[in-house]
Amino acid sequence: MNLTGECSIMQEISNTEEAIKSTYERLEALEKKLNSESLTENKQDLIERELEEVRKLLKTYEAQLAHLRSHNRKTFVFVVALIFVIFTVYMLYILLGGNEF
Repeated sequence: MNLTGECSIMQEISNTEEAIKSTYERLEALEKKLNSESLTENKQDLIERELEEVRKLLKTYEAQLAHLRSHNRKTFVFVVALIFVIFTVYMLYILLGGNEF
């Protein structure tokens, strides 16, 4: 965390990837429980509803991750363009002003 209390984009991406991983593990555990045990119909319905909720949560996390990666790419392109502009201005200064500093 930086001084303003906000996470960096990379930290948010890492946190979201970790959340996706744990959600997939939860999804697998629920599917195994649903398929392996002989459950009462009420318990089976409860697990199926929980599975649907976990799948919705997973879709939300994946959409958030895609958005964060897109934002990260835009930031990278901006930084590269800024470095190019600074380099170009410096080269023009050297070419037009000579070697005097």
